[in-house]
Amino acid sequence: MSQHALQPLLAPSSVVVLTGQDPDDSILMALLHSLSKLKDHLTLVGVTPKWKDSTTSITQLSTLSELDKSYDLAILAGKTTQPMGEIIAACGQAGIHSLLMLSWSGEASNDIQQHLRQHNVRLIGPNSFGICRPKQRFSAWLGLTHPLPGRLALMSQSGTVASALVDWASWQGIGFSQVIAMGSPVDVMPSQILDFLSNDFESQAILMYLQSVGQPTRFLSSLRAASRSKPVAVVTEHNLGADPRVLDAALSRTGAVRGRRLNDLIGAASVMTNARRIKEGALMIIGNGAGPGELAAQRAAELNLSLLEPEETLRKQLEEIVDHRGHIGPVSTVWASCASDVFVDLAQTALSNKSCGAVLLMLSPTALIDLSSFYEQVIELHRKQKKLIMVCLLGGGDIVTMRTRINEAGIPTFRTPETAIEGFQFLEQFQRNQRLAKQSPDSNAASEQVNVEQARMQLQAFLRQDKKQLNAVDFAPILALFHLSLANFHRSQSVINAALHVRIFRDPVFGTAIGLALGGSDQGSAQKSEVVGLPPLNTLLARDLISQLLPRGNYPQIEALLLNISSLACELPECQTLQLSKLYIDKYDCLTGEVSATLAPCPNVRRYEHLAIQPYPRQWVSTLTLRDGSSITVRPVRPEDSSMIADFVRGMSKETRYLRFISNIEELTPRMLSTMSHIDYDREMAFMAVQEIDGKEHLIGTSRYIDNFDDQSCEFAVVLDDTFQGQGLASYLMKQLFLAAADKGIRVMKGIVLAENKRMITFCKHLGFTITRDPDDIGQVIATLKLTDGFVTALYSKK
Repeated sequence: MSQHALQPLLAPSSVVVLTGQDPDDSILMALLHSLSKLKDHLTLVGVTPKWKDSTTSITQLSTLSELDKSYDLAILAGKTTQPMGEIIAACGQAGIHSLLMLSWSGEASNDIQQHLRQHNVRLIGPNSFGICRPKQRFSAWLGLTHPLPGRLALMSQSGTVASALVDWASWQGIGFSQVIAMGSPVDVMPSQILDFLSNDFESQAILMYLQSVGQPTRFLSSLRAASRSKPVAVVTEHNLGADPRVLDAALSRTGAVRGRRLNDLIGAASVMTNARRIKEGALMIIGNGAGPGELAAQRAAELNLSLLEPEETLRKQLEEIVDHRGHIGPVSTVWASCASDVFVDLAQTALSNKSCGAVLLMLSPTALIDLSSFYEQVIELHRKQKKLIMVCLLGGGDIVTMRTRINEAGIPTFRTPETAIEGFQFLEQFQRNQRLAKQSPDSNAASEQVNVEQARMQLQAFLRQDKKQLNAVDFAPILALFHLSLANFHRSQSVINAALHVRIFRDPVFGTAIGLALGGSDQGSAQKSEVVGLPPLNTLLARDLISQLLPRGNYPQIEALLLNISSLACELPECQTLQLSKLYIDKYDCLTGEVSATLAPCPNVRRYEHLAIQPYPRQWVSTLTLRDGSSITVRPVRPEDSSMIADFVRGMSKETRYLRFISNIEELTPRMLSTMSHIDYDREMAFMAVQEIDGKEHLIGTSRYIDNFDDQSCEFAVVLDDTFQGQGLASYLMKQLFLAAADKGIRVMKGIVLAENKRMITFCKHLGFTITRDPDDIGQVIATLKLTDGFVTALYSKK
């Protein structure tokens, strides 16, 4: 159960090639050439290709039924007239449950999907450009350049883009842990590959080129899970059909960073695998020529990045080092005739000052710079410093080798001033987005005591009258239910100086979004200055949205307005659009302005289905009276619960800790705590049983599941405080977990239990689990439960 469902597909240990019917097929020839580099045994099924390699032994078979052992992966490379249904069926019958399709198929996607499900086969393609695992020397790849081994994972829906990126990266000495060129996704989607890469130890960072995302909520969920553990950079094609501002807002909420050009991925590649976090302070540029420094400063201005203007004390220190051999400023220039230690001394002095958060050393090749000495000094500086050091070495020839050496030493290295600045901006944006991604807001409706049902009844009444265009008079009562009160007052009474425009609108890809702009609009359309966020919002997210539009300051009235608008957007999917134009707010938080809304019926929409980012699942908060009469709250975990979880695990007996974690741990590591408290409710759930003592919450039990990335099963775990055994709490926590998993469409729940844990095995049997021996470990058993419709209905009837 520890192996990821896509492991045989993306990191296979054995491969069979389906050659098709054309022995001269160009794709087949390229694949065989790529696989020949493994110098391992190859098995070909189909026609005999007109290709020979004396270093590789080949087994040639006519059909898959002739195989005498199982294989992880089948690769369909050549042209064939055989229907896909027959090919997939033959794979399934041969025990091959992964298929990589490099060729094209004219068959309908729905038909291919049906065959795949019927025979339990997973597919990448058709029209894939291939897969590489350089460190494992597996390369089923159609690119001209084979990637170097490294720590970057690349996923691209375009094969030619993937090939170009691999070529560029190899030229700069950047290697890859995994390359996946998806082609036209029919079965395995980007979200599922992200799930694999986020759990792949070899992949320390992820680059993505996307043309489509599949199901938006699942994609954002997978992207958030991946970027929680490693940096992710995304370049998209034509905004994926979404409003570009909505796409930016969606990606920022996942912790990933968006690039605008393919070159942005290359600029990000070095910093993703090497860079440290940016400390507080600005960037200082130090170089041996004015021209490159000015190009860097110009790019920084375009990206709105602040460069360090040294204050008087620091300036004097730096000028003493330069000793009239250059100029000190945001871009400090030193004469080209100076020794390399001058550049490094300047960097060290700047970094020792609190106002400097990072340094970019930019050198052009001259006969006066000893690059070997520079290399040794900058590596030593990097070892001593905790702040970020970046290097830009311009030029080719021997400079390429030096860039590679510095990059391999863990220092982000670039070949142009512009890409260096873009790499720094990537890190700044990454850190900002990581803060946003850690937010788990709810719709605020419950906490603000909003009568959502009454609001929906009023909207339904309008829809029954076929009234879909509402004005201020129509919509005012609904706004009032969400604490948005309309009143007539003069703009001079407003607590804000400029009119606002706030709107709720529907993006074609990511669903409901919120726009905020200065100035009014009679049409309620997007403004040039508009900033966009995705609901649900909390205070931090609202402030971040405001900070993109207004000068730094406190805007409590606008924050409150956005939070209430967010609640309305979350709870009323029937409200397709809402425009509040020429908006002012008085000291009583009343609003004046123009209001219009459009409605649409949503008869079968599940709660929050219209949102790309799911709110905190408040619907699963409940209370339970234990057998001893005490009352507890059972609720989904929140990010701020990490310290409570740490105390809970620390307070367990050694035996309980061992049985829960199948390991002799004393306490959870910071990363384990983050994983357990910062969860994505779309893909996992963790319930906490909390008891309040003297006004403070204490954790007394948890249950959790996380999906197995196969769209149908999950793994579970449950553990109680030793003093609360026998109170009925464990059964309640598990039943809540069953209902939450079934609500997400999960059909099978599994868990690993130590064979010696007799109490847990008995408990699982009592709940309806079947117990089987783990074929991979005789010291463990696997508990399995099918969440059938009948089983779930029975659970609801007992509530």
